[in-house]
Amino acid sequence: MLIDALHESMRAWKGKWEIICVDDGSKDNTWSSVQKLATTHARIQGLRFTRNFGKEAAILAGLEAAQGAWVVVMDGDGQHPPALLPDLLRHAENDAFEIIAGKKRVRAPENAAAGMLSRVFNQIMHAATGLDLQNSCDYRLLKRPVIEALLRMPERIRFFRAMTVWTGFAQLDVEFDVLPRLAGNSAWSTRGLISLAVNGITGFSSQPLTLVFRFGFFGLLLSVLLTAQALWSWFMGSAISGWTSLTIVLVFFGSANLLGLGVLGAYMAQLFNEIKARPTYLLSARCGLNKVRDIKTMT
Repeated sequence: MLIDALHESMRAWKGKWEIICVDDGSKDNTWSSVQKLATTHARIQGLRFTRNFGKEAAILAGLEAAQGAWVVVMDGDGQHPPALLPDLLRHAENDAFEIIAGKKRVRAPENAAAGMLSRVFNQIMHAATGLDLQNSCDYRLLKRPVIEALLRMPERIRFFRAMTVWTGFAQLDVEFDVLPRLAGNSAWSTRGLISLAVNGITGFSSQPLTLVFRFGFFGLLLSVLLTAQALWSWFMGSAISGWTSLTIVLVFFGSANLLGLGVLGAYMAQLFNEIKARPTYLLSARCGLNKVRDIKTMT
């Protein structure tokens, strides 16, 4: 259904084009469907992962395989409307922009907690990195220089949406309404969204480390004041054991220490995964490659 919609949307496009389907470790008959499509449609090729490596790895694999002068990244669940493609391509004719980004106008029904977490994450991301990701998504049309810049980035923990904004290439936002999923439910959980938020923030900003330093400095000043107050009380002979204030101080600094260790641990986890330098994904099969090997541009 999605492939047919893509073909219909690209019918008026006079240049060469291809469709790259990335099977991110599916457990159903997705790969057999992709193989069948690749044998009946000369413009389709498929990439199959050995297991589920995640959405970011799938996007990277598609970008590495794509040969066009412009590349569209879109989800395979149908929420990114293929009918928007002609509009994106029309804007691509304007040489003033290298990124034509889909921007969510109306979201499909989603979990309330996930929606709130997404909004909080975007606000924190903007405050920490200066990157505005509000209502943004991975539905983007990228010019070849942007793609080459993304492929030159060596990190293993990737955040495609933020990385495209970070490149600084001129971007035009095109609003669209998010459609319901074609089938099934989203695999994203609250835990997965939190993990994405932590990776995104620690991968693009050192602000959390700065906040830990500021927090520690504030605690140092507070401890100096408390020490001065305690010495003054002792000198004046009015020192009284204050269990309440002592408990508050212990809880405050204990929590601050744990928070600081957690922030440092998040950055160490980033370093650990990067230093291993394992491949972002592994392919077990590919199909349709020979039929699209000669596609170099979309002119």
